[in-house]
Amino acid sequence: MNPLQDFLVALTFLTRLGRAHITTSEAISKSMPMYPMVGLLLGLILALCSRLPLSSWVLAWILTGLNIYLTRGLHWDGWADLWDGWGSGAMGERFWAIVKDSHIGAFGTMGLILGLGLQTALLEAAVSRDAWPALILAPVFGRFSCLVLARMSQNLSRPGLGQNAVQGATRSSLVVGGCTTLLPALALAPSHLALSLALTSAVLAALLALGRKQGGVNGDFLGAAIIAGEICVLLPLSLPIW
Repeated sequence: MNPLQDFLVALTFLTRLGRAHITTSEAISKSMPMYPMVGLLLGLILALCSRLPLSSWVLAWILTGLNIYLTRGLHWDGWADLWDGWGSGAMGERFWAIVKDSHIGAFGTMGLILGLGLQTALLEAAVSRDAWPALILAPVFGRFSCLVLARMSQNLSRPGLGQNAVQGATRSSLVVGGCTTLLPALALAPSHLALSLALTSAVLAALLALGRKQGGVNGDFLGAAIIAGEICVLLPLSLPIW
């Protein structure tokens, strides 16, 4: 195990920050423990950019766009694909044909609008409240959520890039990823963290249930888990008690 090499593979796969190079499926699987570490780097970038002397809404829009740019929109693509498949009501191979279709449908469009709109509004709440710990944690927690879902769905993996991630979601990966997530998580208020965990657990349970219903989990599910984890960390900021 080479942690630095694994981190660079994860950084290249998940973002545009890494050095582009050809890698193997085995290397992608081994990089899974580093997913939250990549999230930590993204969170630090977002937190630093949140200090720009601009209005909170302009900053929220910039942070949303920056997050998309840094990740190449990879996870939002999975989010939209999953909305298309779920919204269609299709079952089995018809569901997977819709999910894999490169063209976005009505439900995927609605999912993107709702998801991006919600994330932007929550980023505004984080900026206006100077909640930099939540800005740092959100990308970390999102990628740990992906790791958890991958571990929970190892008997449901389908061929593709998502299968590499599922195969790499070992117990040791969860431990390493969990330790990376723990440090920024402790900067949140206990009640905030507890609510974020409860919300994320419900979303991951719903994704797992959908995967079991459709007979598989792929990279789109894992991408959606990342988006959901990010949103669930920021969502408590919308409540007046924080």
